[in-house]
Amino acid sequence: TDESMETVRDELQRLLPESGTVLTAGLGNVKITPDALGPKCSENIFATRHLKKEFAEKLGLGGLRPVACINPGVLGQTGVETGEIIAGAVRTVSPAAVIVIDALAARRLSRLGCTVQIATSGIIPGSGVGNARAEISEKTLGVPVISIGIPTVVDAATLAHDIISESNGQDTPEFQDSVEPHSAQMMITPKEVDIMIERASKFLAMAINCALQPTLSANELLQLMG
Repeated sequence: TDESMETVRDELQRLLPESGTVLTAGLGNVKITPDALGPKCSENIFATRHLKKEFAEKLGLGGLRPVACINPGVLGQTGVETGEIIAGAVRTVSPAAVIVIDALAARRLSRLGCTVQIATSGIIPGSGVGNARAEISEKTLGVPVISIGIPTVVDAATLAHDIISESNGQDTPEFQDSVEPHSAQMMITPKEVDIMIERASKFLAMAINCALQPTLSANELLQLMG
């Protein structure tokens, strides 16, 4: 909804520096639907760093903030750590801040596909599904990092715990000990995950665009992006 988008926009604006270029990075593998949130979101980010100030002013867009956007892919596709690619872009672009967008693993079934998580502590890609890669944070990049994402998967152990707890309350430590060794690494995603990713990626992109370009309305941004 518009109200939800505006809430996310406002939180992002509160965390962003007042001025300077912002680099956005869509993390994940676009070929794996539950992991495609970041790349799909990046497709809808309004990149403006390449626009000359004089040209923007002629179009009545003199207040545009410089924004750069990359899709670094994943290690298995590129042979390069995602963090290394982003670090290289940071050295070239010299942004005031970096926004990383990624699909997350939920720790509660009720949060799947309906929770937006925003943090300034950085992110470790793949950590939610037991495939942790190099950390992406202010410590590793030298500039503030804002991570934003939506849970698209839940592990089978969490799913079992939630279902048992809701049905009869028998989610005991003994039950957890018997379930987790067998199912903690099995990831579950909704059957309509393709629709979830499509909607969630556009929702996050609009919130990010509105946060980065506060002088433009959502409708104006949609028109500019065609």
